[in-house]
Amino acid sequence: MTFTPTRTPSNTPTNTSTPSRTATFTPSNTPSRTPTNTATYTPTNTPTSTPTFTPSSTPTNTPTRTLTPTRTPFQSPTPTPNRGCDRIDFVGDVTIPDGSTIEPGSSFTKIWRLKNNGTCTWTTNYRLVFVSGDLLGGRNLTFLSEEVAPGETIDIAMNFTAPIFEGDYRGNWQIRNERGEIFGTTPTANRPFWVDVRVKAPVVTGTAYDFTANACSAQWTSGAGTLDCPGRNLDRDGYILKQSLARLEDGTSTIAPSLLTVPQNVFNGYIRAVYPSVKIQEGDRFRAIVNCERGATFCGVLFRVDYQLSDGIIRDFWAFGERYEGSYFTVDLDLSPLAGRDVKFVLTVLSLGSASNDRALWVDPRIFRTAPAVTVTPTP
Repeated sequence: MTFTPTRTPSNTPTNTSTPSRTATFTPSNTPSRTPTNTATYTPTNTPTSTPTFTPSSTPTNTPTRTLTPTRTPFQSPTPTPNRGCDRIDFVGDVTIPDGSTIEPGSSFTKIWRLKNNGTCTWTTNYRLVFVSGDLLGGRNLTFLSEEVAPGETIDIAMNFTAPIFEGDYRGNWQIRNERGEIFGTTPTANRPFWVDVRVKAPVVTGTAYDFTANACSAQWTSGAGTLDCPGRNLDRDGYILKQSLARLEDGTSTIAPSLLTVPQNVFNGYIRAVYPSVKIQEGDRFRAIVNCERGATFCGVLFRVDYQLSDGIIRDFWAFGERYEGSYFTVDLDLSPLAGRDVKFVLTVLSLGSASNDRALWVDPRIFRTAPAVTVTPTP
């Protein structure tokens, strides 16, 4: 049985990590005056002769001391981190893996997962600091959002904006402690973690955006919090797996880039992805095949395609209810109402009751673009 709700509110909670700001330490040069004693020897000989050769005066040597101040610059020591105290173990990129393709001028959120591998607790006075490369509109000197004890991990989010010019861009970041000491990853605590993207304009015609290829550039969440991409099969918190062979509900298989999305295994659980922004053009279409994976006979889910603009509000666009009945559904949505806007698409799968057997499959989800027709006006 297949049903299509006309409108489903998208009020499923999302988890957003919001960093805050921090202070800097700036070493300075403080000159100090060191007096130098320079002795000047000035002999004064004034002999007076008499016929009896009795000197009336003896030569007198009078040294004169001259103080000549000189500047001896004093260099304040550069802060050096206590690498046994503050260390980072880089766990991975939650979103925007290295080399992700981003459209010129579009915004995106990078999330790093870091582990405190030292012996000191990272307090909320520790700051994320830009050290080199391309800033990409990131916020330098951002406070950590929470304390991180030794052995614990934290997901640090940063909003960026791609440059308008195509090319490869990389920005390097580290953490600064309360004493102004900067530290990073590796046993020597001197290597940064980074955001690394390729800025490229979409094609004029054909696939303008591939949701499978860019799946790990999205932020995946469930009721349990932020999810890894790719995830782990059978993870009760929910997971996402990229596939090249889709096993369809009707018993067939097709070779196509696909997303297997499994909601959190709770009653009415969900899984959601917020993708980086894409500028939509007139005539763009969202295309995909949706169904339950073959063998998931008790699957019952709601597929949703929604969108988010710069105000952060998630708005309804399309929804489709699916139960395992041996057929799939072809999606072909006109995106023209969003033309000219920078849009973050939100893909969601919600369980319709128990989630224990819900394995929802998006086959070849993409934005298809058709080049606008060129009108030729004959010259009279």
